[in-house]
Parts: sequence; C-alpha cells; structure tokens
Amino acid sequence: MKLLKILAIIISLTYGVSGQINEETYSLTAEFGAGYSRYFTTIDNDELNKNGFAGSVRVMWNPEHLLSIGLETGYQYLYSIDVTNIETEFGTSDFSASMVSIPIFIAITMRVTPKIKLIAGSGMFLLSNNGTAFGDELSSSQISIGAHAGIAYVYPLNNLISIGGELQYSYYSKIQDQTFALQFLFIYKFLEY
Repeated sequence: MKLLKILAIIISLTYGVSGQINEETYSLTAEFGAGYSRYFTTIDNDELNKNGFAGSVRVMWNPEHLLSIGLETGYQYLYSIDVTNIETEFGTSDFSASMVSIPIFIAITMRVTPKIKLIAGSGMFLLSNNGTAFGDELSSSQISIGAHAGIAYVYPLNNLISIGGELQYSYYSKIQDQTFALQFLFIYKFLEY
C-alpha cells in the first residue's frame, strides 16, 4: 500500500514539475513546381511532340499531423504537332495544333517520413486547344474531370524554405489520356500560428 502511495506522489510531482506542453502549431505553405512533362495518348502520329513543360502552384494548410490539405493549380503542356503539305480533298495545307491543361484541384499530401510525402489531388482540368489549318486559326476549350497522384522528396534548408523533387502521374477522363511529370519543388512557409 505504501508503494502505491509513493508511486502516486512521484507521478503527481512529475506532472507538476514537467515543462509546459507546447500547443500544436499550424502553418500555410506555398509550393512551386517546375519541370518536364511526358504525354501518353492513343493518338498515333509520328509528328506528335509529347514532351513539354509542367508547372504547379499549391497552397497547403499543414496541421501537426500527417495529412495536409490545400488548393492546386498550374500549367501542363500536353502535346503539339506541326505537319506541312498535307494532301486533303480540299487541297494542300500546313497544319499545326497544341493542347495545354490547367488543373483546379483540391490537393492532399501525407508525410510518410520527414522528407518524403505522398500527393493526391482531384478536380477539373481546363483543356485549351489551338491550331491553324488552311490559313485559319482554330481554338477550343473544354473541361475534363481528372486526378493526379505522386511522390515528393523535400529537403528543408531552414525553418521557412525547403527544396526537392516530385514525380507525378495525371489522368484526364474526357480524353482518356495521362501524363507523367518530373518537377523541381520550392516550398515556402509563409504563415505559422
């Protein structure tokens, strides 16, 4: 019985003497990515350029948990094609076309380790097509539901700035195509509370 009283006193003193427990901190970060994109499609044409630029901007709310949530947008060059002297029933013409996408996503990230995180997002892609044929400018836009998933390695330079890299897969439901992007990341913590 004395042993239980002594143990209770030690536990009480330990809680009373211990330092104040820090409250959880939350932060907002801006994440900027830029790099290379490769387009995968069912379009079968040797003249199709499937390589392009990928860029992204995310604003993330980071509680002191594994999951973060935010908004994402960006720019991804999907493809371009330039063909000269095409024979058609209307005559000979040069043809060029390109497509770019702009995502508007809700993004979720999960820290696997302090330096590795998984990224997923879903929302819509704004798809923009531009081209020329028979001397006329062609332009159209459409919206596609889509999603992306990826993995990132992040190295903190200090308490506010981190750099790293990200590999990301995107799927476009309307055109049933996909892209892979490899981006350099710059992350800035602009608010902590």
